[in-house]
Amino acid sequence: MNERLVETQRLTKVFITGGEEIRAVDNVDLVINRGDFVSIMGPSGSGKTTLLNLIGSLDRPTEGRIFFEGQDISCLKERELEQLRLNKIGFVFQTFNLLPTLTALENVALPLAMARRGTAESEERAREILSWVGLSHRLRHYPRQLSAGENQRVAIARALANQPVLVIADEPTGNLDSKSSEEIAGLLRRVNEEYRVAILLVTHDPSIARAARRTLTMIDGRVYAK
Repeated sequence: MNERLVETQRLTKVFITGGEEIRAVDNVDLVINRGDFVSIMGPSGSGKTTLLNLIGSLDRPTEGRIFFEGQDISCLKERELEQLRLNKIGFVFQTFNLLPTLTALENVALPLAMARRGTAESEERAREILSWVGLSHRLRHYPRQLSAGENQRVAIARALANQPVLVIADEPTGNLDSKSSEEIAGLLRRVNEEYRVAILLVTHDPSIARAARRTLTMIDGRVYAK
């Protein structure tokens, strides 16, 4: 039987722009099972990133509820949400969001340090994951010294640092060429299969969406099965 990891119930996010009400996410009911790999496609402005931010606890809903491992996180305090993000959720962004003054090794070790792991343990874990994503020869390189594809590999390694149960990837191949995009899609599939981590992926690229086991479409704030 599939174990529910994330469940949203009538999830809604409303923004007021120029006096007009925009329902960026509109009554979304969604279930992501443990170990699932779900991609969401849709036009720009359809609410995909807003939905990711809500599920990732980076934003709060206007209405509705979000359950994470059976717990309603919609009304948790910010400190509790910070711990949820640190220990349970990994994030991968289109623009990588690496700290430019830190090496690849230091970027990956940072969330481990934030989780109060020792320096030696953090570095050992960071080395292990960077090796797994194929960057054992780039440990001491800074983001500016790496290609876009390599930076995204570092970002994926960082997302896995604290052994999350969910990785949220928002257009992870948006800044990459076609070859690097295919490699990152393959790497995310490996993350899902070998680490047993659930992945929620937003993409405009059908070829990247095919890496997932299940693809949904989002239009005007609503989610539909393809």
